[in-house]
Amino acid sequence: MKTYILNLPSALERRNFQAQQAERLGLDALFIDAQTPADIPDAFFQAHAFSWERPIKITEVACFMSHHQVWQKIADSLEPALVLEDDAILAHNTPALLQWLCQCEGVDHVSLETRRRQKLLGRRFQAPAGLNARLHPLLQDRTGAAAYVLWPSGARVLLAKFEQQGMGLADAFISSTYQLQSWQTVPAFAIQADVASAYGVACPIAPHSLIAREKVPSPP
Repeated sequence: MKTYILNLPSALERRNFQAQQAERLGLDALFIDAQTPADIPDAFFQAHAFSWERPIKITEVACFMSHHQVWQKIADSLEPALVLEDDAILAHNTPALLQWLCQCEGVDHVSLETRRRQKLLGRRFQAPAGLNARLHPLLQDRTGAAAYVLWPSGARVLLAKFEQQGMGLADAFISSTYQLQSWQTVPAFAIQADVASAYGVACPIAPHSLIAREKVPSPP
């Protein structure tokens, strides 16, 4: 399974961490240059920034469009792919999970992460042999788009929703797309750097966020 890693060209510490993590886990990884505010034309920003539940920051627009370009690659392919933001920390047995997921049918999207907020899961589950983990239907999510597996069918659903409704925050956009056949790994196989300490995991990179530092824009 191919792994797409969204990374700002200027974020060298995170790129180095992800390169080392991919090599250690044996991932077939491809870095995708994440979009920056400089890549977003003002007319495009104005057309989308005020169409969601709250005004969307230009860094959030850039983040969404970074995911969007990966969705397009997956939609044009024949296989699922792992999508990572560059501060995602993966469990050591992630490769075995990915190998098993390649054989799954009737799935559009699998969330690998947790982020200190509860998720509503279905009671039924699938249990991959030898992984000491389960896969539950993901009925309601609240946050997190740093580590997920997306199938071509799921990518096409997300792209069609964007064409019809416009954008939102990347994680909220995915979790509110109820047409997706979404599942959740239990336990989670990924966390982001900014919540690593909350889960007792040593954080190998600086857990800062460009999005968190930017103010929400005011409508014109």
